[in-house]
Amino acid sequence: MENFKLSIIIPAYNEEKRIPLFLESLINFSLKNLSNYEILVVNDGSTDNTKKVVEKIKKNYDHVKFISYKNNKGKGHAVLLGVLKSTGDFVIFIDADGSIEPYEILKMLKVYKKYEFDVIIGSRKLEESEITHSQPFSRRMFSKIFNLYSNFFFRLKISDLLCGFKGFKREVAFQIFKDLKAYRWEFDVEILYRIKRRGFKVIELPIKWKHEEGSKIKPLDPILIFLNILKLRLKYI
Repeated sequence: MENFKLSIIIPAYNEEKRIPLFLESLINFSLKNLSNYEILVVNDGSTDNTKKVVEKIKKNYDHVKFISYKNNKGKGHAVLLGVLKSTGDFVIFIDADGSIEPYEILKMLKVYKKYEFDVIIGSRKLEESEITHSQPFSRRMFSKIFNLYSNFFFRLKISDLLCGFKGFKREVAFQIFKDLKAYRWEFDVEILYRIKRRGFKVIELPIKWKHEEGSKIKPLDPILIFLNILKLRLKYI
């Protein structure tokens, strides 16, 4: 793939404590392993010092772009904006918390360049996946129920809907993210449903993953999330 360019999108909301280490790690990885790339950090209306710490890091690196806006709109909106601003042939989004190490990007690129799947979905649930530090029991149960619930309503067969590591061919990303109806937790389900409806070539990729403290789930969020999943399904009838 001559002149192949990679875009890496990092959605961030109130990540002042976790994003500096991860972003520095990603930059160092990219300098050593990637020849043509861009890193786009999207600040989704953080109320802490996320904007300040990212701006301090990025000023030393031309390949790092920073997008920021005032009001929190949801991870889906942040990823969408990153996709629209990206210029790469293949677009990846990866969580800012450091739960997924940058070297997993090489695994995804290797699979893409060999088979040219339209979409590659990172998964913590496959037999070959490696979990070095598990989530608390409550989070594991939420994830399990969320997957069962969402797969049932949308007739999906994805082992790990919420994994924050997904890659797309550029043209596919633009089609899938255009006119999203959901911007928060349920956005992962919506994009995967759109992928299914359009018949894109998809594979799940086993990854190495570790739990990082700092969850933003509030006590009532699971109930709201499940209600939003139902509402989203009704929009596609």
